[in-house]
Amino acid sequence: MKRKLRVGGVICCVVLVALYVAFGRSKNKRTPPPAITPEVGVVQVQQKDVPIYSEWIGTLDGMVNAEIKAQVSGYLLRTDYTEGSFVNRGALLFEIDPRPFQAAVDQARGEVAKAQGQLAQANSQLSQAKAQVVQAEANQRKTQLQTS
Repeated sequence: MKRKLRVGGVICCVVLVALYVAFGRSKNKRTPPPAITPEVGVVQVQQKDVPIYSEWIGTLDGMVNAEIKAQVSGYLLRTDYTEGSFVNRGALLFEIDPRPFQAAVDQARGEVAKAQGQLAQANSQLSQAKAQVVQAEANQRKTQLQTS
């Protein structure tokens, strides 16, 4: 038991000495640096005109502005006007690649031709059906005449 008390006492002393050394040294390191006195320049006051200017961001707007809206979408091949120049109503301003539109027209013409072919075929079948009806009616009359 005495031995435990001695060991505990020694450990406490070692811990206290270590804490004293650690806190004692850290206080010495925390001394503030000496205050630096700022240098101040002195100038004679003069009266003179100073230009006043400001920088602004803005957008210029003309007296007459035209809003250009595309009626179709596509790739621009060229522009036929000069920026800032006057243009007249109906004047060509842009040229759009016509190939996709020509392809759509050709496809529509093909579908119209196909529909016309189907219509002609249906008219032909209708004519054949009418002829068959006339022939059937003629055969029916003939049969009625022969049996009566």
